[in-house]
Amino acid sequence: MKFVLLFLLAAGLIAQAPNPDVTGRWTGVADTTDEAGTKRQEKQTLEIRMEDGKLAGYRVDKNGKPGAKMDVQQAGAKVNVYFYLDFEGGEPLRWKLELKDGNLVGTFSAQHHNPAKWIYDRVGTITMMREK
Repeated sequence: MKFVLLFLLAAGLIAQAPNPDVTGRWTGVADTTDEAGTKRQEKQTLEIRMEDGKLAGYRVDKNGKPGAKMDVQQAGAKVNVYFYLDFEGGEPLRWKLELKDGNLVGTFSAQHHNPAKWIYDRVGTITMMREK
């Protein structure tokens, strides 16, 4: 009986553990392949901040300036970042990441909503390192 109580108490404490800190500027290269088999390396820089008690993300441009706000969802070490480009038919971007050994590791994907104009979606792996 004591073992069961200790187990339930430990499980409850683990469940209440705070999310790891993923704020900061993250940089990596997505190795993507589209439906035609074309391979690309796409440099990605994201900035994740805490704003009004919630995580917010920003794509960082080549000049180092944060751009439009993105949706960030975190559940433990797993982090999903979403952004919708409202450009020529629309293009949702998604980073599905997990914090491992101090890096965000996972996939980047871009899906186009207008196949008559944009033929190929692309997806690939990415490892992002926190800038210091």
